[in-house]
Amino acid sequence: MASLTRRLALLVLPALALVACGEADGGSATSAPAGAAVSGELGHVKGDPNAPITLIEYASPTCGACKYWHDTVQPVLQEKYIDTGKVKLVYREFPLNQIDIAAYSMARCAGPENYFNIIDDLFENQQGLIQAAQNSVAKTALLTIGQKYGIKDAEALEACLTDKDIRNALADVYASAEEFGVDGTPTFVLDGKVRNFEGDYQTAEGFSKQIDAILAEKGIQ
Repeated sequence: MASLTRRLALLVLPALALVACGEADGGSATSAPAGAAVSGELGHVKGDPNAPITLIEYASPTCGACKYWHDTVQPVLQEKYIDTGKVKLVYREFPLNQIDIAAYSMARCAGPENYFNIIDDLFENQQGLIQAAQNSVAKTALLTIGQKYGIKDAEALEACLTDKDIRNALADVYASAEEFGVDGTPTFVLDGKVRNFEGDYQTAEGFSKQIDAILAEKGIQ
């Protein structure tokens, strides 16, 4: 019932109107519940779909900690583990506010070939997007990004933001977070265990240490 409530809440949110962001409280790693989906079928995948380790990231484009991880930690993991076929990264949308919903709707609308490019642009322009939302011109800021990826004009953007199929897909991903107790961003599920943005998971060196330990357990160099 909690997942259904979470899903319905996302479906009825208006398209735009920035509200306060929230981030996950620190906590110990916990095992994913039995039967929890970690296959990557729900979300956006980077890397070999058959990689021995799956890293799920629940993230928000207006979350400062998510931007830090995206800019500082992920590039190192990309080179060492994702590009080498050792880790599959599954990016899952966890919107914290209405501007996140609009941004993710646009990213999905632009097609899978453009999805991660738009996510990169959203993080690069995070502060400007937040300020635009605070000044009630968020759609203009989003369109500036979207036009680079085929969202031609305000009418096309509006169609993305009101697309029921896209909103349903986002709601499904958002509801999936209930399985792991996600209540903020970024939250990671590394090889089936939930990890919050703390300790080793805040740095490329620390995250690499944790991945290396799992690879060693699996007998992979």
